Amino acid sequence: MEKLRQETHLVSLIQKLSKATAVVPPQCLPLQFEPYRSSRIIKHSQGGSKVNIQLNGPLSDIRVILFDIYGTLFSSAAGDIGTEGPPLFKCPEPDSVLTCYEQEAAYFRKAVLERHLTAYAVTPYPEVRVEEIWEAYQDKPENLSGAEYALRYELEHNPVTPMPGALNCIRTLLEKGFELGIVSNAQFYTPLLFKAFWGADPIELGFTEAFIAYSYIHGRAKPDPELFKIVLDEVRSKGYQVDECLYVGNDMLNDVFGAKNVGMRAALFAGDKKSLRLREDNPLCKDLLPDLVIDSLTDLPHCVAKGPNYG
Repeated sequence: MEKLRQETHLVSLIQKLSKATAVVPPQCLPLQFEPYRSSRIIKHSQGGSKVNIQLNGPLSDIRVILFDIYGTLFSSAAGDIGTEGPPLFKCPEPDSVLTCYEQEAAYFRKAVLERHLTAYAVTPYPEVRVEEIWEAYQDKPENLSGAEYALRYELEHNPVTPMPGALNCIRTLLEKGFELGIVSNAQFYTPLLFKAFWGADPIELGFTEAFIAYSYIHGRAKPDPELFKIVLDEVRSKGYQVDECLYVGNDMLNDVFGAKNVGMRAALFAGDKKSLRLREDNPLCKDLLPDLVIDSLTDLPHCVAKGPNYG
């Protein structure tokens, strides 16, 4: 009962404190991405309906679709989980040498670094639990839990709102018979975004519970292959092949490289200029191409063939 009450309170905070963020598609993409854009795969009939012209193409055998969250299903100022931002509360000592923002940011960076240094023995891409970090923050107001402080900090720094077409995309894919999952760099509050904006958590919306992996639970973040493999083990246990899985995300390193590195197909979501991460200077992304570039999430159901249970 207490857990439910706390969750309800946190969901209400998301609804109250969230700020709308504009979604602006990029004007252009690197030339090598052009043949893979969904706008080229889908043609518009005179009546305005969309007709798939690549059902027999490389994505014709997809059966499972896994999503990133930040910058993909939800617009994100940071394109991922936030790490820095403006202060939440006035400093208790106005004449302090450091500003309140600097105190928060310095504390958070130091705490994350300390935990990462310990975890590097296990993974090159460690993840922390932010509620634990803020619970130990000495300047945290006594009436706030570490979880609430962490959520308020995130909402202030990295406002998120549903990506246009996201819910309709999810519903359409489910209607077609695809199994849906999530592999995401996330914190405890991330699943609450679904309930705050759409009135239901991912499982209630229709995502397959076994096909969900959040970084904070497993202590490792994308593009760590082990985070993807947690879900892929479940995918194989249900009789699907890894190359029947399509991963959708906004980041060429974390999402496209991460997915293709473990044998999945990968779609780059390029519908939001501020969250799109091409990573052109990263050697892991050199000469890397996605299997699909999605201009709008509403395009995705038209770019894959019918799901295994459709019709």
